[in-house]
Amino acid sequence: MRVHVFGNSPSPAVATLGLRKAAQASEQEFGSHVTSFVTRDFYVDDGLTSCPTKEEAVKLMKDTQQALAKYGNLRLHKFASNCAEVMSAFHASDLASNLKDLDLECDSKPLQRSLGLSWDVNTDNFLFQLSSENKPITRRGILSTINSLYDPLGFLAPVIIQGKLLLRKIVSETVDWDQPLTDETADEWKSWRDTLIAIETLRIPRTYVPYLSKTTTKELHVFSDASEKAIAAVAYLRTTDSSAKVAPTSGHTIPRLELSAAVLAVEITQTIMDNLDLHIDTVKFYTDSKVVLGYISNETRRFFIYVANRVEKIRKFSSPSQWNYVSTNRNPADFGNKVRTCSRNS
Repeated sequence: MRVHVFGNSPSPAVATLGLRKAAQASEQEFGSHVTSFVTRDFYVDDGLTSCPTKEEAVKLMKDTQQALAKYGNLRLHKFASNCAEVMSAFHASDLASNLKDLDLECDSKPLQRSLGLSWDVNTDNFLFQLSSENKPITRRGILSTINSLYDPLGFLAPVIIQGKLLLRKIVSETVDWDQPLTDETADEWKSWRDTLIAIETLRIPRTYVPYLSKTTTKELHVFSDASEKAIAAVAYLRTTDSSAKVAPTSGHTIPRLELSAAVLAVEITQTIMDNLDLHIDTVKFYTDSKVVLGYISNETRRFFIYVANRVEKIRKFSSPSQWNYVSTNRNPADFGNKVRTCSRNS
C-alpha cells in the first residue's frame, strides 16, 4: 500500500517516517545538515530553523529541497524568511503563497504562520492573533476560547492561567457542557475575556541573540515558584521559555506546591536541553522556598511518599549544588503564578 488515508490515526506517523527516511537516505550525497534539519526541526510538514548567515540558509534549503525530491519524490516549497535575499534565491512558485507576487525588496511582507504561531517577517517578531468568533458563555465555549490561545513557549502564561482557574471554578459549578453559567461567573468570565484584546499588541522578538553558537559559555537559569492558585517555572537563556500550571485544588500546603514547581522547573529544563542545539556549560535552579532547598539537600531523612517521589525526580535530573535561594521579589517565576490581566502582563 503506497497511499494512506488522510485522517487515519497512523497516517501522520507514517508520513513523518517517510520524510525522515528520505533525508537519511540522502545523507551521503547531501550531508548531515539535511538529516539534522528534517529530523529535529520539522513538525509534520512544517520546518522551522535559523542559520547564522543567509548563505548557509540558502544552502540548507536548496540541499534539503533537492534531497527530498531525489530520495523521497517530495516537493519542499512554501519558503518564507525574514531576509529578502534568501527568498530571492528561490523561484516564486517555491515561496509561501502570499509572497509569490510581491516585490521582495520593496513590498511589506504579510504575516506567516509557523507551527501555529504568527510570525511578522518584516520585524522578525512572533505575535498573537485572537479569534473574532463569539463563543457561548458555557463550559464548552470557555474551554474552546482558552484552547484557542496557542502559546507553546508560555509567553502568555500569567494571563492564560486566570482563564484556566475560571474554568476549574466553572467545572465545580456546572454539570452539563452547554449549561449556562451563573450571572456572577459569567460576569467574571466576560471581564477577563474583554482584556484579551491587549494580547494582539504583544510582540516577541524571534532572535534571542545573534551567533549564540559562537559564544564561549552558555548558562541556563531556571526559577520556580508557587502560590495557592498556581505553580510556575521560567527558564532564561538570553530569552525566556516558561510554563505554568493550575495548582491542585486542595490538600496541598504551600511547601508542597513549591516542591511541585521545582519539579516543573526540572521538566522544562529537560525539554530545553533536548531541543536546543547548543552545549550548555552551566545549569542553575532557583526557588524562594527554603523548605524545598532543605528537601533537595537532605541525605538522611525519609519523606512521605508525595515528597519523596518529587525529590527523587528532582535529584534524578539535577544535583543539590545546582539549587539556589532567591528572594520572592527577585523571582521572575512569581510573575507566572499570580493571576494577571493582559494589560498588566504587557
